[in-house]
Amino acid sequence: MSRSPVPAHATVLFELTARTQSGNVKRVLSGYRPLYAIGADEWTSSYHEFIGVPHVETGGRARADVWFLAPEQYPGTLWVGRVLKVAEGSRDVGVATVLAVHHSVLVREGSS
Repeated sequence: MSRSPVPAHATVLFELTARTQSGNVKRVLSGYRPLYAIGADEWTSSYHEFIGVPHVETGGRARADVWFLAPEQYPGTLWVGRVLKVAEGSRDVGVATVLAVHHSVLVREGSS
């Protein structure tokens, strides 16, 4: 999948904490599509474009523009500073700290 023609839904600081299943350093590239814990027992698919770097390795972090599948299904769930679990299937692989929310439906009321 190539970069979406619509603006990113959010910008995050993505931190990759997991290694590969075999214990090696894991590397993810722009275009990475993990799951995000967006609500109580709710997960959504995402698409990442890393900013200023082509990839992130285990123990590393980078800013990323993120698009969510069907953001209108998760109104008011994001705010600056929120930390979200990131997973591949049932396996936690990292965290993402929200730096900016660009999609108005996702913005939590009262947040700046």
